[in-house]
Amino acid sequence: MAKPSAPHAVVLGDARVTINAIAARVFEALTDSDRLGTWWGKDVRMDAQVGGLYEATLAVGRVEGTITAIDGPEKLTFAWPLQHEGGTVVTSVAYTLTPRGAQTGVHVIHHAPRSVPGDWNGLWRPVLEALKAFVEGSGTQPFSD
Repeated sequence: MAKPSAPHAVVLGDARVTINAIAARVFEALTDSDRLGTWWGKDVRMDAQVGGLYEATLAVGRVEGTITAIDGPEKLTFAWPLQHEGGTVVTSVAYTLTPRGAQTGVHVIHHAPRSVPGDWNGLWRPVLEALKAFVEGSGTQPFSD
């Protein structure tokens, strides 16, 4: 008999960036609704606690998730349900922040219980670049445009 797969056995996306700012400042850009509305999307709603909402309208449509873990300024994880094959696949997105002096390494990894078609690295790389531009003060264009 086949062994069941782990709940989030498939890596959909995996991206990293180094930001010239301390981890607390980067974490705030990920968890504060006003800041998210500047760099990530429109009509942002963020309730920075376990069970809270993490959502916005992006160019691809409405993204709605639920925070499953938050440990600032080091980790933010949310469940992101994706529509696939007439149903929903609940995926997991985790941001891990690693302080490096005056810089912060940011790693986002997107897991799923099974493969979901899409260019997920093509999504997460620009997200991290928009975050970097916002935190470093070199960009005001939201990722969603």
